Amino acid sequence: MVDPHFIEDEQAERLKQWWKQNGTSVITGAVLGLGIIFGVNYWRDYRDTRAETASGLFVLMTSQYSAGDAEAARAAGRRVLDEFEDTPYAGKAALFLARVSYESEQGEQARVDLQWAVDNAREPETQHAARLRLARLLLSEGDLDAAASLVSVPDRGAFSSQYLELEGDLAMSRGDPAGAREAYRKALESLPQGSGFTEFLNMKLDSAVAEAGK
Repeated sequence: MVDPHFIEDEQAERLKQWWKQNGTSVITGAVLGLGIIFGVNYWRDYRDTRAETASGLFVLMTSQYSAGDAEAARAAGRRVLDEFEDTPYAGKAALFLARVSYESEQGEQARVDLQWAVDNAREPETQHAARLRLARLLLSEGDLDAAASLVSVPDRGAFSSQYLELEGDLAMSRGDPAGAREAYRKALESLPQGSGFTEFLNMKLDSAVAEAGK
């Protein structure tokens, strides 16, 4: 008959040998696993805190500008760009700063802010909005080639109609009403049904048709 104490002693010895061979890797794996969990949680908290701070600064910037304090609004906006570039609010702040600069007749600074948003905004929607505004600003200043370069993007997302409208505006500025007419027609086709811009685009199309018929 086998002594049960002998079996227990043998199992204990096997466990000791296994722990000698594998104990270090088990401990290392456990430490690494815990480190990854804590690291992920820390990064998530850090990211959320930064986003909340950037959001607060963005709200402060808009409220300060509404209250008539453009300089304080600019300072808050610059902080978002300088310290919270990795948050979605940086691109939005750049767009708002461009508006502040433009309304203060600082066109050059408005271009700089819009270009920053084009190059650095985290959200495609913000990048498209900045690209379109910058193109319109350049068009108004007569820099047609630079505006055309901004408009020439393959992926236009939900902004297709606005890009096509700008193509029509550029064509009209270049003395090409036939090209403008085609662009405006495509812009109208790209508009969602019931859009408030339909009438405005139709006016542009009628003007291009009349000009092309001369």
